[in-house]
Amino acid sequence: MEYKYQGVIFSKIDVGEVDRIYSIYTLEAGIIRVLAKGVRKPNAKLAGNLEPITYLEIFVVKNKGMGKIIGAIPLNNFSQIKENIVSLENIFYVFNIFNQLITQEEQDAQVFNFLIVFLISLDELTLSGKNEIKITIFTVGFLFKLLSALGYELQMQECVNCLQKITPRENYFNSAKGGIICPKCSAREIRKIKINDETIKLIRIFLNNKIENFGKLKVEPNILNNLKIILNDYLHWINN
Repeated sequence: MEYKYQGVIFSKIDVGEVDRIYSIYTLEAGIIRVLAKGVRKPNAKLAGNLEPITYLEIFVVKNKGMGKIIGAIPLNNFSQIKENIVSLENIFYVFNIFNQLITQEEQDAQVFNFLIVFLISLDELTLSGKNEIKITIFTVGFLFKLLSALGYELQMQECVNCLQKITPRENYFNSAKGGIICPKCSAREIRKIKINDETIKLIRIFLNNKIENFGKLKVEPNILNNLKIILNDYLHWINN
């Protein structure tokens, strides 16, 4: 049977003498792994359309086992991202998190659309000459938004223990409980990370606003570092 997908190529692996296996995140079926026969031959027609970080329509024949690619139409090559080392590092970091959190062939239209908006917006940010901090802020914001869409939304308004409203003061973050702990409750917690008031404000912005707006935010380096610590600790907890 023949299938058509919209997808973003995450990675490729050489197999045999001239073939490749591609990992592609698709709108219709989540992450799929498909084979391209002869794509490494000189002048292979499909090769140029099957590079990582490409949004495309892909045509696959599948009977038993792994499907085989028979055609591909690129929709967006994200050329600016591919020419910028900082943007590339951020993209592959995001792809790695997708691979950790999303199982094979798990379809989710909202998450797919989030990814496309992220890629388009990052490509535009890169073209506009935004610096490393801006690109990192944008990526971190997207990942908080992604986690929320996948069911890992953080409780950022009330203390996860006593449910009292969080106010500006010495608050803490607990990954296992998925949110903020007030100063009073924090005395009873062993595993906690101090979270700045500005960090709390930014995470709330990430969760309640459009992805394409994240590139406009101005964040001090110490706050960005606190954001990254919180994000990485939460991701570590989710994956363990």
